[in-house]
Amino acid sequence: MTEKIPTTIVTGFLGAGKTTIILHLIEDLIQQNITPVYVKNELGDTTTDTEIIQRTHIRTTELLNGCICCTLTGPFVHAIDELIQVANPDRILIEASGDADPVALALLVSNHPRLTRDGVISVIDVLNFEAFPDLSYTAREQAKFTDLLIFNKVELVSLERKLQVVSYVREVNEYAPIIEAPQGKVYPYVVFGLTSREIPLLSHHHDHHLYHDNIHIHNQVIDHSISIDRLRAHLASLPSSVFRVKGVVQGDDGQWYLVNKVGERVTIDEAVIASQEKGMLLYIGFGEIDILNMVNEA
Repeated sequence: MTEKIPTTIVTGFLGAGKTTIILHLIEDLIQQNITPVYVKNELGDTTTDTEIIQRTHIRTTELLNGCICCTLTGPFVHAIDELIQVANPDRILIEASGDADPVALALLVSNHPRLTRDGVISVIDVLNFEAFPDLSYTAREQAKFTDLLIFNKVELVSLERKLQVVSYVREVNEYAPIIEAPQGKVYPYVVFGLTSREIPLLSHHHDHHLYHDNIHIHNQVIDHSISIDRLRAHLASLPSSVFRVKGVVQGDDGQWYLVNKVGERVTIDEAVIASQEKGMLLYIGFGEIDILNMVNEA
């Protein structure tokens, strides 16, 4: 069985800081020996050290850190097939243009047989953001159809300004978690779900508190098999403050499963692993996370 490639869509208006955030995430992935591919609508002024290579459905170039940067020039399905053949990525990050429809992009990713949608992220420039009544339909959709909202340029504004933007955003999206990206940096394990290859990294995340965002992480070992149906019910019952869950568990059928939850969306797929001693779930959310009894009941 070939595992699908997790694909993250990053939306936001021109100048919101999408590229800066993505490049920081790519640097973190490469340090973990994970191979990302960065898909842009336009190559723009991204620094490169090799010439652009024109292929049938894509144009590729190599960033200074070794990551492949790609522009799709043909139909999405054929372009992604070619991209996978050329780069063999572990992850794909798609930077949408400022006027891109996030719903259409998400459907393209979800319907591709080699991809799985890992999340739709909307980057918001809190310095220059205006109220939604003054913005386009696309701007409203980008904030509405998202799993995670990232406030960028937060170091340049006051708390009062951030709270003002929160009130604007909550007019169209009441539930998506909001995290901050000071200097364009966010924690990759908050943004990304889990793949089979990354399972060994789970044990590196111990319970701790990311103080400046009030984000807490709880790592729960699961030393018994569990019902996948009951697990789905458990994940659906979690409070909205727990915005991401990822891990690996053994079902009561003996099969190991990858578990990923972001916002209200849950995916549980067969894990491509030979064996695993124990299951583990990583809970990420705001405030203290006390779910031990809830997990055991699942």
